[in-house]
Amino acid sequence: MLAQLRRTQEKLSMWQVITGLFFVLLIIEIVVLPYGSSKLNDYSGSAGILDLRLSYTVDKAYSIIGAYSDAGRDFYVRFTLIADFIYPIVYSSFFGLLTTAIYRRVFAPQSWIQGLPLLIYLTLILDYLENACIVTMLTNYPDQIAFIAKAGSLFTTLKWTMAAVSVLLMLFGLIMLVVKSLRK
Repeated sequence: MLAQLRRTQEKLSMWQVITGLFFVLLIIEIVVLPYGSSKLNDYSGSAGILDLRLSYTVDKAYSIIGAYSDAGRDFYVRFTLIADFIYPIVYSSFFGLLTTAIYRRVFAPQSWIQGLPLLIYLTLILDYLENACIVTMLTNYPDQIAFIAKAGSLFTTLKWTMAAVSVLLMLFGLIMLVVKSLRK
């Protein structure tokens, strides 16, 4: 299965696809996310957004969720199910395909290192798990489900950790590309 994913990744890592993903990512980051964040802050009196924290306690999660009105919680659920469903696909694909394209220019085709860009998709999985916990907390409020809040915080922390790893994988490839260019 990993071999098939790697082949698919290789086929899709064309500059046209990467460029298209970059523009979609820009639109999401410049228009969609600021709109959602602004609306969520309006609904909560700027209490915050769980997705953007590095971690949170059960009390903090429900304090934030409690700051939202019913309409705010409904908006948060819709925004998470729509925008925060598409966004992880776009950013993971962009970083994954870009890193694959860079690695293809630097490392031997059969090297195990060529498989590292697949790790980037763990961020997508963790983001979805985080979103499932947040939606569960929002839709069950005022009932508090402590283990869901703890799991959500763990997935949030792991998501941000993998996002950092994704950037480091890309930077590693760029550094190796520069080193390879300087050696020629």
